[in-house]
Amino acid sequence: MTNTIAKVTEPKHTNKKNGASPTTSANGMCNGHSVTQAFMARMKPRCQGSEIIPPSALFFHIFMLNSVLERAANRVAEQHGLTMPQWMALGCIANGEAAGVTHSELGHRLMLSKAPITGVVDRLERGGYVQRTTDGKDRRVSNIVITPKGQETWQMVRNELRALATERCSSLSAEELQTALTLLGRLLESAAEADPILSGLSSAQD
Repeated sequence: MTNTIAKVTEPKHTNKKNGASPTTSANGMCNGHSVTQAFMARMKPRCQGSEIIPPSALFFHIFMLNSVLERAANRVAEQHGLTMPQWMALGCIANGEAAGVTHSELGHRLMLSKAPITGVVDRLERGGYVQRTTDGKDRRVSNIVITPKGQETWQMVRNELRALATERCSSLSAEELQTALTLLGRLLESAAEADPILSGLSSAQD
């Protein structure tokens, strides 16, 4: 990934109430992360020390952020009768060929095994979002095709998720947002090297 920010400077954290800069704890972390620190403290044995190293704190921030955003996104999808995995499956199905995608192809794209994929597709089919068709070359294989209802619902959920993302990121400036994207992109690339599924996906796109 090419970095679009030539130099990343450490932002000056300020207290929104009085404009004062927050203090830094003994472990070097800004006290503005007190929510995450408190949560991390509850997730370890009492006999363990209180030191929190920055890499661990970063991972835990990402874990917590993922949990919070996933719940918010699920609430959006549920308003349209879907779950997030079902909505993501609709996007993958629509991204395939006109003849549809197979269960194995969908499972590979969603990084899920056969059993949960079958359940997702069954519920989408009952809801009228997709339909199964017989493969023209091999009648033992069924393809999954998105319906007009599925296309429309996917688009509505995407629009609302974009609005949610804009709202949640409103506290960041355009430069801060780009910096966050750059840094998270580098972290993801590093993590993907050790992940067989993500590394395989990256190789397939090269």
